[in-house]
Amino acid sequence: MSKLLLLIIAIVVVYFVLTSLARKRRQRSAPPPVEPMVPCAHCGVNVPRSEALGAAGRFFCSEEHRRLGGG
Repeated sequence: MSKLLLLIIAIVVVYFVLTSLARKRRQRSAPPPVEPMVPCAHCGVNVPRSEALGAAGRFFCSEEHRRLGGG
């Protein structure tokens, strides 16, 4: 009887440890913040604002499109 009780207690402890670890893992893996997208003034392709090349208040997807200008 004592072996059965010890086994049940061990299973409960393992269950609580695993659920606690899973909860911590879920909290740490928050999605990255959404980055605003801007359309290229030449071709219209949407690119992240941090990667876009800006000129005269307009955004471009590449150096070539910046050189060619809006179309």
